[in-house]
Amino acid sequence: MKKLWIICLVLVSCSNNDKIYVGKPSGFKDISFLTITNENINGGTQIAYLSKGLPMNGVGYCFCQLQCTREGKTVFSLQYNEGTNFLRYKLGPSEDYINFDTSNWCIKFE
Repeated sequence: MKKLWIICLVLVSCSNNDKIYVGKPSGFKDISFLTITNENINGGTQIAYLSKGLPMNGVGYCFCQLQCTREGKTVFSLQYNEGTNFLRYKLGPSEDYINFDTSNWCIKFE
């Protein structure tokens, strides 16, 4: 009889803890490109993250001196969260997202 009470007590206590959790939306939006610029005294660096099919010279950049180095990375998927200033991208369809904080960079995206 004691075991029956214990089983009933466990069932009643478990049923009261049922909660429905709703995930928050990530805030990331799909974009076609994002360029980052970090200018310094000796020039600086510009990196363009591009969706497939976009050329490096077909996107917008922040101003940088002539000595700036410029490189492009073509990615499978590209997303940006304006609320957190985080960029995330996938190199291939089965890859995990790579996150990058753009807070200290001048950025342009579309």
